[in-house]
Amino acid sequence: MATPLPQTYLTQCCLPCEKELNLVLYLHQVVGPNANQKTIIPTKPGESLFGITAVNNWAIVDAPDFKAKVVGHAQGIHVMADQPSVGYYNSFNLAFVEGSFKGATLQVMGIFNPVGEWAIIGGTGELTMARGTIKYKVLQESAGIESIRELIIRAFYTPPSALVVQGA
Repeated sequence: MATPLPQTYLTQCCLPCEKELNLVLYLHQVVGPNANQKTIIPTKPGESLFGITAVNNWAIVDAPDFKAKVVGHAQGIHVMADQPSVGYYNSFNLAFVEGSFKGATLQVMGIFNPVGEWAIIGGTGELTMARGTIKYKVLQESAGIESIRELIIRAFYTPPSALVVQGA
């Protein structure tokens, strides 16, 4: 006798409600005096920059101005991971310190070029389970010491209030 197929049960979808995040912020990078990054694994003089590693605490500001209000920090590392040219691999938490997302983070990774896109691979706090992208480009540079990058952030996330199980 043939074994019957297992029964199929229809269940009600109980996925939490997602929200969409669309933000434009600015990353302020300083490599000169008052640097907000530091090389922790240097390369030897005369060698390529391949492998050089730095930690960063870049300011995230609300306007494309060197004196704009800080609303967060991009805290993480960047590693020169491209041998034929200059290309840094980045991994950082974008930690919000002001506004409606204060205390929340976005986990970000990707290649750091003058123009590009990073992946948002997670989030915490109000931005729980975030996923999306950040498109960026250099807007201003000051003699190779400071730069401002525009960050166009687009993500989907599940606020903690949507994770409450009904009837529990």
